[in-house]
Amino acid sequence: MTEHDALPDDTPAGADFAPGDADWRATLVATPADWDAAVDLRMAVFVDEQGVPEGLELDEHDEEPLDSAVDHVLVRDRDGDAVAVARLRAVDAGEYGALAPGTDRLAKVERVAVDRHRRGGGWGARAMRAVESRARERGLPEAVLHAQTHAAGFYERLGYAVDDAVGAFDEDGIEHVRMRRRL
Repeated sequence: MTEHDALPDDTPAGADFAPGDADWRATLVATPADWDAAVDLRMAVFVDEQGVPEGLELDEHDEEPLDSAVDHVLVRDRDGDAVAVARLRAVDAGEYGALAPGTDRLAKVERVAVDRHRRGGGWGARAMRAVESRARERGLPEAVLHAQTHAAGFYERLGYAVDDAVGAFDEDGIEHVRMRRRL
């Protein structure tokens, strides 16, 4: 199975990954309007704020956003405004290594972005809880991500640990570290 192969999935469109008592929603991108909101957030954060070239921000994993095995989780506030986004891919554990022996596939969390005016309000943590919930639903027992070094502390507070075997590396002109955790 490759990362582009669909996994068995009976998640209904619009399923909410937020806790039942939450005043926010976290859903898979399922409509063109959802996709536009996700892209707007990613472009604002990565391209406009951080200077990542637009051609690098939208990549091959974004080509069929409404019809692929790549999940895009969109977090909205109580008013329905898009506040945060994250992307989830199932990847071969051999490519990243696994914490548990016998693990074949991992959750690769990518493109986590929060609207600049909403940072510090827990929206990034909400996006991560939602994407981790989706990963568990897909049967992925571990998550790996590439964190910008300035954001590593945020992910550590969520239970991620730096993969010291990899060290810091450049990704799109920004220093990153690989981090991981069991789900």
